[in-house]
Amino acid sequence: MARGLLCRFLEGKVMTVDYSALFAAIDAKPFKPFKIELVSGRQVDVNHPENVLILPDRNRVQLIEVYWTEPFDMVLIWPGGFAGLLFPASEAPAA
Repeated sequence: MARGLLCRFLEGKVMTVDYSALFAAIDAKPFKPFKIELVSGRQVDVNHPENVLILPDRNRVQLIEVYWTEPFDMVLIWPGGFAGLLFPASEAPAA
């Protein structure tokens, strides 16, 4: 499995996250399921691009919601909670 998010700390201990790998994984044609790994070690399955909601938008990510319909459940992810993206080796997007 490959990791894909880049985090960096700026002066004043403000963390910024490069979401380009996440956006590329969501926008991939055809879509390939992946997992978001959190700093807690938890892994969140993303099985369909329409199951990810980015708030308020891609330019100002403040919250990411991932949900499932069967059974209905959701996870709310704040930017500081990201550790990376995980892809099965056979489904990793081309670099």
